[in-house]
Amino acid sequence: MPARLLGIFFDAGNTLVVEEPGKHLWEMQITPIPGALEVLSTLKSRYRLGVISNTVGSGDIELADVLEQAGMRTLIDALVTSRDFGKAKPDPAIYAEGARRLGVPLAATCMVGDRLDTDVAGALKAGIPAIWLKHPGAIEVAGVAPTHVITRLSDLPSWLEGSYARPVSPS
Repeated sequence: MPARLLGIFFDAGNTLVVEEPGKHLWEMQITPIPGALEVLSTLKSRYRLGVISNTVGSGDIELADVLEQAGMRTLIDALVTSRDFGKAKPDPAIYAEGARRLGVPLAATCMVGDRLDTDVAGALKAGIPAIWLKHPGAIEVAGVAPTHVITRLSDLPSWLEGSYARPVSPS
């Protein structure tokens, strides 16, 4: 794990907003995942926040619109969609691009996502910690071991605090 965490990436669908299978972003009713706004608000003062999302018919502009509708856009410092970038998770290049857009070293970031095969596997391939937001009924993927597992997004801030707390200097 990085000595100091500067940036956190989130997947969009089923990590920040409820994803409706088979629909494009502009066709979905935009509903934030429970606790997402509070978590982003809590983390915003300490980290640069980004979204890395695999999209088919939607790009950066459409994702920004979705985040705006969900009340999250002002909390996100950078976003990358696979459609506009040209590479998708689990390709490590999309994480490197996300770090470039956030303005932090890739090695000082982590990824939070709901899918082991894309979000977690890609982060691990990129050499960064991967936090799996494991929903009920989530599909396990052999050989993919997340850095940490949470079952509610609201569990993330306390885990980050415990994992990346600065050591107390002796007096």
